[in-house]
Amino acid sequence: MQITLKIKGKDKTFITDFISARMVRRTIEVSKGINFNDMAPEELDQMVGFIVELFSHQFTIDDVYDGLPSKELIPTMMNCINEVVGEMGEATAGDEKNE
Repeated sequence: MQITLKIKGKDKTFITDFISARMVRRTIEVSKGINFNDMAPEELDQMVGFIVELFSHQFTIDDVYDGLPSKELIPTMMNCINEVVGEMGEATAGDEKNE
């Protein structure tokens, strides 16, 4: 998973290739009940903090707010959630038994 932020006028790409089980729990925790179309500022801060945590604090909350284009904020948050949940889904896909 990757994110590109503009920092000091230059695009910088950050990559995370390890998603811990704790981040699956955290993803469920932060995404539960959030309406992306009607988000309070505190919920937005929580989601941006989640992104920072997901990428192991390679950048700050301010880096996200200042370096991510506004039109990419919500899609980036949704993509991060979907990436974590998607990996969990892939891991359990083989568990279903054909009857």
